[in-house]
Amino acid sequence: MKQPIRLFGIGLLTAGIIMLGVYFFTNGNIQTADNLSDEELVTLVEDKGYHVLTNSEYIAVSVDEVEDEVEDEATAAKNEQQPDTKAKSAEDKSDNNEDKQENQNADKEDKNKAKQNDDKKQAADKEKNKEDEKKTFTVNIKEGMPSSEISDQLEANDIIDDAAKFNAYLEDNDYSQKVQLGKFKVSSDMSLKEIAEAITK
Repeated sequence: MKQPIRLFGIGLLTAGIIMLGVYFFTNGNIQTADNLSDEELVTLVEDKGYHVLTNSEYIAVSVDEVEDEVEDEATAAKNEQQPDTKAKSAEDKSDNNEDKQENQNADKEDKNKAKQNDDKKQAADKEKNKEDEKKTFTVNIKEGMPSSEISDQLEANDIIDDAAKFNAYLEDNDYSQKVQLGKFKVSSDMSLKEIAEAITK
């Protein structure tokens, strides 16, 4: 018992020494922003595809942008002061386009309402058909019968959709150990929980 513990200790010591050596010998090669001069940082950033601006260059660019915005506003104001027949015809066209768009929107709303009504009718029909298709089945549980066989019977008689899912539900919720012997009436509109509780009474 002592020998494996000693070997384990020696292994840890060796690994620690190797890691310490790697740390000290490679630490000087790591380049961080603190170790680089300004010129080296600028070239490194420019190599990555970025542009470096001094404060004065940045201010000049900002002032140019502001001047361009002021110029654009002045041009727009000047154009508004000079009424033009072309501008009037453009306004008429935009009014016509707005009217067309309003009509199209109204048509779309009517179509959407009609579609929603159709969808509601289809859903109601499906639910009605589902209620009409409600199936009942009397499952006979015998001694030594596994829960998987019960699940298979229920699926075969269209009481449940997935036997594996029901069997997993029985296992996960500890119903599989509580299944009782006898005959139990179940229907297709019952939930998994209701069916599980019915066969474990």
